[in-house]
Amino acid sequence: MGNTQYNKDGELSEKAIHKAIIQWVRIHPYFKEDNRWKLVMHFANEGKRTPQYGKLLKELGLREGVHDLFIATPRHGYGGFWLEIKSKNGYMSKAQKEFSIDMRKQNYFVRTAWSIEEGIKFISWYFGI
Repeated sequence: MGNTQYNKDGELSEKAIHKAIIQWVRIHPYFKEDNRWKLVMHFANEGKRTPQYGKLLKELGLREGVHDLFIATPRHGYGGFWLEIKSKNGYMSKAQKEFSIDMRKQNYFVRTAWSIEEGIKFISWYFGI
């Protein structure tokens, strides 16, 4: 993985973990079949914005705390899969915890991955691969 980003503590950054998980999805034979990788989506909910643009996004339905990836495929009796990605020493915000609770109430599979391996493990279990 070129230009791998690390946190100040020397651990892989959340962005690096996220990119590696997506790279795995895009090269895995299961996801290549029928372009299933297109069902794994990122919601660009992070980042700094001007107050005006932030207001517009909220008016358009932006919600704080939305998880990093959504897999739009029902499995195991769940309607889909929301995955939040964190670095080893990251933390869940209040909004992210609330989002997890809300999505579980709506019968989605919801997990937080603290490493590349954990993210791949959750996705592999979900798809039985």
